[in-house]
Amino acid sequence: MTRDSFLKQARPLSLTARACICLHITEAYFRKIGLSHPLVDEFFNHLWEHPLQAEPKAFSTWEANRGDLVDFGLTDDLPDDLEELMPTLPIDEAQLFSIVEAPVEILWGNFFSTPDEQTSFDYLSFSVDLADREGLIFPKIDLYQASLFADNNGWGKPISQPIRDLWRTDGKIN
Repeated sequence: MTRDSFLKQARPLSLTARACICLHITEAYFRKIGLSHPLVDEFFNHLWEHPLQAEPKAFSTWEANRGDLVDFGLTDDLPDDLEELMPTLPIDEAQLFSIVEAPVEILWGNFFSTPDEQTSFDYLSFSVDLADREGLIFPKIDLYQASLFADNNGWGKPISQPIRDLWRTDGKIN
């Protein structure tokens, strides 16, 4: 599938689906460059819990436990543990920030304001461009086709844990 056809199919997707696609691309890219660390695992595990936050109290608890790499994606300093790894990676801190920022901003950029369809799509496009440039296979777009921006004020219909698990495992880029 080409970049343009993927993005055309992804245009109607919800914020949740867009963030999950970005997570798959980010995870595949981190594997490709050898970025492995418990803070990275915490980042992915935390963000994959987002689709299951169905009530305000649960969301508040989840959001409060976001972790250092999510904070970095929200413009905090790079965690010291990851700063020590940077010389071993083929990217610099600014590049790492832009990659982490995409899924983080799709979510946090829309939690506390009116959902922004275009900006969230721009972040998705950035991740898709990264995948295209790095020769990564795009995630399976058909998994997300029922989660639309037109539903639930941009977030898509709530999904169950089995659906989230399917998204996480079947959408994974190997």
